Amino acid sequence: MIRHFLKIFFLSMIFFIVTLSVSSLGYILLVDKNIVIGTVKDAEEKQNENEVVSTFDYNTDFGRKIKDSNRINVLVVGTENSRTDTIIVASYDTKTKIADLISVPRDTYYPREGYDRPDSKKINAIYSGEGIEGLTEAVQDILGIPINKYVIFDYEAVVKTVDIMEGVEVNVPFHMVYNDPYDDPPLVIDIPEGKQLLDGEQSLKFLRYRKGYDNQDLGRIKAQQEFIKSAAKKVLSLKLPAVIEEAFSHVETNFSLGELLGLAGNSIGFSIENINSNLMPGVETPLEGLSFFIPNDNEIMNLVYTIYGLNENAQ
Repeated sequence: MIRHFLKIFFLSMIFFIVTLSVSSLGYILLVDKNIVIGTVKDAEEKQNENEVVSTFDYNTDFGRKIKDSNRINVLVVGTENSRTDTIIVASYDTKTKIADLISVPRDTYYPREGYDRPDSKKINAIYSGEGIEGLTEAVQDILGIPINKYVIFDYEAVVKTVDIMEGVEVNVPFHMVYNDPYDDPPLVIDIPEGKQLLDGEQSLKFLRYRKGYDNQDLGRIKAQQEFIKSAAKKVLSLKLPAVIEEAFSHVETNFSLGELLGLAGNSIGFSIENINSNLMPGVETPLEGLSFFIPNDNEIMNLVYTIYGLNENAQ
């Protein structure tokens, strides 16, 4: 049962997350020194070292309504160098077994005091200077919900995990062609149109591709969400603990082993039909010479109230 849950929760995340929305899983980034293959080393003792202290105010009307909620909100992040290429909030209801994914566009407008350059006003610039703590606070502020935990992945995790899964079936919407000689190593994407089984390297390129969509990053997010569901479906059919072992070797998280075991106890009844994909409400707008995604506060509130099962118009 534990193995079954980890496959669903972490792989899905890894894929949400990976860019998963990202790069879908993004790929998120560095190896947690407390995590070894398939195991969380000294998880209970080390938990506080990685803890992000939530600043969410439960004394507001909404805070009081959700204080005893069955939901756990996890920030899934995929990084590209020092910036976050993919940001997803996975909200899981341990009672109903419903998972709601909220993809936060990397170009989301989030100005900060002391950061005056236009590119530093994008949410994907926060991680490089303020780490996961700063990014968590920003996402929590924009969505208005508490962020309880985080999971961070790197590109290598996506490649190796998909290869262990023996590929993920994807319906590529059009011929994806893109070259970036300045990437390290140089990025070359050439994926034919149509339904096909993508290996690890192809999957990563599929998740990173954005230039050919009419709305670029938003189009990529939709493709990543479909990838995640396809990957989750594949994972549910596997019985290979190596999938999770490989994922763990590339994960940074503040989940403790005890918490994972607790979630595992609530996993019976979870399936890909229980995954709802959402794009954070907002609109793309040119500003200060760049393209930004401006959050729509009212629509975000309605989305959050819907996820929590509250009256959309409650204040």
